[in-house]
Amino acid sequence: MAATRLLALHQIRGRTIAESLKERMDYTENDLKTEAKKYISTYGCDIETADEEFLLSQSLYHNGVRDVRKKEIIAYQIRQSFKPGEVTPEKANEIGYELAMRFTKGKYAFTVCTHTDKAHIHNHIIINAISIDGKKKFRDFYFSGIALRRISDILCFENGLSIIKRTPYKERKSKGRYSRKEHFTDKKLEFIKDIEAKLMEGKGKGYVTWAKRFNAKQMAKTVLFLQEHKIESYEQLKEMTDERSGRLKELKDSMKEKEALLSENKKRQQAIIDYSTNRKVFETYKKSGYSKKFYSEHEAELLIYKAAEEVYKSVPKGQKLNMRKLRDEYGHILEEKKKEFTEYAGINKDIHEYLIAKRNLEMLYLQDKSKNEKEGRDKRTRNSRTESVL
Repeated sequence: MAATRLLALHQIRGRTIAESLKERMDYTENDLKTEAKKYISTYGCDIETADEEFLLSQSLYHNGVRDVRKKEIIAYQIRQSFKPGEVTPEKANEIGYELAMRFTKGKYAFTVCTHTDKAHIHNHIIINAISIDGKKKFRDFYFSGIALRRISDILCFENGLSIIKRTPYKERKSKGRYSRKEHFTDKKLEFIKDIEAKLMEGKGKGYVTWAKRFNAKQMAKTVLFLQEHKIESYEQLKEMTDERSGRLKELKDSMKEKEALLSENKKRQQAIIDYSTNRKVFETYKKSGYSKKFYSEHEAELLIYKAAEEVYKSVPKGQKLNMRKLRDEYGHILEEKKKEFTEYAGINKDIHEYLIAKRNLEMLYLQDKSKNEKEGRDKRTRNSRTESVL
């Protein structure tokens, strides 16, 4: 189960857009809340420079499309909270990433920070209000909150989590301007199974008619999808769906590996800077005979130096830390990661349609099998009665 909320983030009064972005992101990226940034993922940006990359898109838009307005919306925040004990931080972050990707359709950069400091694990997703190319601004449409909740519910279903059952409008109690009471349920979203379950409960002729029409509508969409993609059999559809699902997993795993490489690269770059900056302090400390007084006066610098020295020691034998080489390597890895992002976004854009079509065909085959079995039983019954008469 996951409850969602969409918030517009405005430029803070008395602050620049850059300052406002940094303040918002510093909170979501907090080490204590994300376990030292362990549960953070990004799209279209790097977590260490996300605010600067967001600002670049903002500058392109305001310089080329229109000026900054009063109470300018600089970003959007999605808060996604999970039922306590139902999801791990890793899975929550993965779901949050998919939620942001489907909601933005890969056109806007975002960060996903999973907080574990509360009883309920929750995501803070910051989406840049300006598209990655700096040409468009996200428009918060009237039903965007409902659309966001729907995507979140689908993701919860896909990952075997419970969903929120909304109380009918007439049963909601007013408190002030508006309030909505929500209940938790383990019921899944899959529409065909839901229809079958309700038909078993005997909801009446009207409901049966609606269910048939709804099912027919979904099947019509599936047929059009198969025609557009020139899919001629269930086996072909399954193969294409499995291939895309597999590729998505490969890309996701590869991007995570590159994120780890980028993190290690930055760590080594920082070690070079810290080592050279604090080397003289350490040498003086050494000449002082490791004076306790000198250490207490320069503890911060010495600790930074010691940490940098440990990074140097961790480098495999025969290798040396070289800033230029590290920066070139970082740029290469980042470029490869962006290419994978582009491919991932392209495949992820239509994978859901493949999955729905596959599921609908499987249900159709199941219905045909049940129908054939019933006809076979009826035929055997008629034959048996005929033999009895003779």
